Amino acid sequence: MAAISEISRNAIDYLKSKEGVKGDVNVSFTEQHEVTIKDGKLTLLRTLFDNNISIKVIKDNKEGKVRLNDTSDESIRNGIDDAIKTAESGNEDEAFCIAPGMEPEKFKFGITEPDIEKLIERTIELSEDIKKRHNNIKMMEMFANHIKGHSIFANTLGTIDETEYGYYELALEYAGNDGEKTSGISFSQTAIKDLDKPFIELGSIDKDLTDAENSINPISVADKFEGDVIFTPDCSKKMLTFLLGNTITDLVVLEKTSLWLEKLGQQVLSPKLTISSKPFDDRIVDFEVHTSDGYRSKDYTAIENGILKSFAVSQYTSNKTGIERAANTSMSLVVEPGDISFEEMVKGVKKGLIVGAVSCGYPGTNCEISGVAKNAFLIEDGKIVGAVKETMISGNLIDMFNNVKAISKEQILSGYTVIPYIQVGGVTISGS
Repeated sequence: MAAISEISRNAIDYLKSKEGVKGDVNVSFTEQHEVTIKDGKLTLLRTLFDNNISIKVIKDNKEGKVRLNDTSDESIRNGIDDAIKTAESGNEDEAFCIAPGMEPEKFKFGITEPDIEKLIERTIELSEDIKKRHNNIKMMEMFANHIKGHSIFANTLGTIDETEYGYYELALEYAGNDGEKTSGISFSQTAIKDLDKPFIELGSIDKDLTDAENSINPISVADKFEGDVIFTPDCSKKMLTFLLGNTITDLVVLEKTSLWLEKLGQQVLSPKLTISSKPFDDRIVDFEVHTSDGYRSKDYTAIENGILKSFAVSQYTSNKTGIERAANTSMSLVVEPGDISFEEMVKGVKKGLIVGAVSCGYPGTNCEISGVAKNAFLIEDGKIVGAVKETMISGNLIDMFNNVKAISKEQILSGYTVIPYIQVGGVTISGS
């Protein structure tokens, strides 16, 4: 197989040879070393390879796209020809564009050469730590990976961004089990740049395992009431993703269904909340060098002290609406911490829940949400009473995050996001 630089150069040269065509090409090679542990023993060690090339062309203000796995010259040329045909048969739109040309640049992130022996050692160590610390955990699967990537993004205006990166991933699937009863299945995941720390200390793994053990004998919530909810970092991520997806992203801006369309620079959420997208934060390993439309990525803040500072839109949407393009498309969420501990937060709750996940559909454009609280615990008079079952929560996400009562000092670093515990009020909680 040809080198990635040669593949990229040949693709761009062929694009440039087409009269009246401009476009971009993203060539990506990925190598993944996978370790699987079961019952404390290595059960699988394998290496997977994946090659992808995505091509976008614009001709006569019409756009065509194609994605390929075959990176041979013939496949790429056929793919470009197909993308041009798609463009020619498409609808004309002056908002279609490619990013301006930039000086070529090279980027390198993380550890690109894995230490497989150390990865196996750390994964087996985690299995042993779980046995020592968590007697009532039944482990289904434990996966550890090293992901190594090499990509080149180039366009017909001269941009050539070459990126090499490497990071480790860990994923666990497990349940609480005391020999007679079993909790629901739980899942934990984290990504890291190195193997310096024992895996049990990463992210929220240790606490997640404890929560699973404490969920073996759940209680029922008998009544319906309005109370506080403490969203765990994982659940906060999901709720904020729902909220931002319905208020600041491409689709809702283009379709004009966002409730915040005219609120740039205005207070839209609690002053306690500052939410950014930061692919270049040292705590994030999910790197983004360029946006989906070809601009060099930069960190940006979407919500600052509750004020809407930026929409998360592409250049296409910007061209259609006049709203300024977002500085990145990664959604590597970083939520600024608060000033109290998680324990203090719990003590301040008269009656409510800690919620680790919500089983629900995607909320409508009005941001109303209703679902079953998962990995959830009842709080009464500042004390955790126990895990709950068949308990619903409902409310409006905008109202919830305008009624933020506290944000924890602790932030959970998943490798993809940096998020604290968030306590919101005015949530309807109802048991079976």
